[in-house]
Amino acid sequence: MKKLFSYNHGWVLVIFFILSRGLVALAHIAMDDTALYRYWQYLDVFTLQHHLLRGVWYDHTQPPLFNLFLGVVLKTAGTNAPIAFQALFKIFTLANALLLLAILKKVTRHSYLPLLISLLYLLSPATIIFENELFYTSFITLLLLISVRNLLHLEDHITWRHTAGLFIPLVLVCLTRSMYHIVWLLVLSALIWIWHRKKSNARILLLGSLLSLLLTSSWYIKNYFIFHQFSTSTWMGMNMARNVFHDATVTDSSNIASIEPFSRISAYRHFLPPGYGRRYTGLNDRDLLHEWKNDSFINEKHVGYIEISRQYSAASKKTIRSHPAAYMMNVLQSAIIYFAPATRYPTTEYLSERMAWYDVVYSFNLSHFAHGKQQRRIALTLSAIPKFILYLLVFSWLIRETIRRKQVPGGLLTLFITCIIAYIFAVSSLFEHYENMRFRYEVEPLFLILLAICIIPILDIFLPHDRIKVQDLREYGK
Repeated sequence: MKKLFSYNHGWVLVIFFILSRGLVALAHIAMDDTALYRYWQYLDVFTLQHHLLRGVWYDHTQPPLFNLFLGVVLKTAGTNAPIAFQALFKIFTLANALLLLAILKKVTRHSYLPLLISLLYLLSPATIIFENELFYTSFITLLLLISVRNLLHLEDHITWRHTAGLFIPLVLVCLTRSMYHIVWLLVLSALIWIWHRKKSNARILLLGSLLSLLLTSSWYIKNYFIFHQFSTSTWMGMNMARNVFHDATVTDSSNIASIEPFSRISAYRHFLPPGYGRRYTGLNDRDLLHEWKNDSFINEKHVGYIEISRQYSAASKKTIRSHPAAYMMNVLQSAIIYFAPATRYPTTEYLSERMAWYDVVYSFNLSHFAHGKQQRRIALTLSAIPKFILYLLVFSWLIRETIRRKQVPGGLLTLFITCIIAYIFAVSSLFEHYENMRFRYEVEPLFLILLAICIIPILDIFLPHDRIKVQDLREYGK
């Protein structure tokens, strides 16, 4: 904690947080706790309150952690759960900003750069919005930042404490969002092991990575034996279909693509074999066999979606083979959306309207001026340009310096973050549509770390005197 508040910059962040969130409250921006009832990812509230462990165990659509978190808060806070959620999510945001500050102070020798970049994140309209959405975005950011901070500590000494601090958050990320696949964890584990393999106590890292892979794979194995799916989510086929068939009109009623993905289960009755869900009767009927949850919302956890998603996957693959150019155009659209302002995220867009001018200036979100579908598409593309240019400049500089110096600026830290960003960009562009800006924002603080690494040489030229103690310097390639 002392390091987090070094040079009083931590307290500056706290003060800015309190003042800014006071203004946010005056703008009537607050958490809508009805998301607990509406969002597809969440179990029925009755299950969360009274049958939490059973509901989580028989959930084939989502990894277990966030539903466990929701259920624990509901059980412990009772009628005060909405207040508890709001408080916890504000703590997530402040913790993210303080962790980012601590990481940047370890990376850079310039005293005020960490504070400025941390404030850039803390005061972002997107940070404010996701802080007020009952979803796992800022929670995943927190886990990734904890992992990065421990990765930096491993540069000095490989210990069980920092190894656990590195891998446990990565495991929790995999058990929170299905997009973070076990293959993602395997690649990161291999990267870390290869980098440190010649150091003393490197066996600790090897053992830690193996344990993390074993723990993560246990949920995949559970789903394989119960639902015959080696994954943490059976929705991949439906997610893919949303991208493959975006803007396409399928009139053949015998083709499952004629139905919009994630429709209510009764809309697919002609695509489900008779008695399909009979084998799951008695396990968790409320979530696995009921069409609706919380009385009036579609229950996307119905066991029938396993078969439906499989058929969507088959239809998507067939369409990609027959019309690859059309699919690649949709992938291109998704890639553009990745760089769009995160305040453009559909579920929370209404919140950005309450601070529209701030969002325009801060995020260059031109969609506030758009009317109609075509105008909004043009505005979305234009709004993505600044972020795209910034990403292009940062990664171009990193590649150029790597080639020129024959070592990576920032070393393992840069490679670790780059792998995460590249993975999210690729997966979200190929399999998702219109949520990519939120996926990017989950790792925005990690990108800000890379931005700091790129800015350091410029500051070295203009502010060579602005340095901390020599023993705290960290050569970028070591």
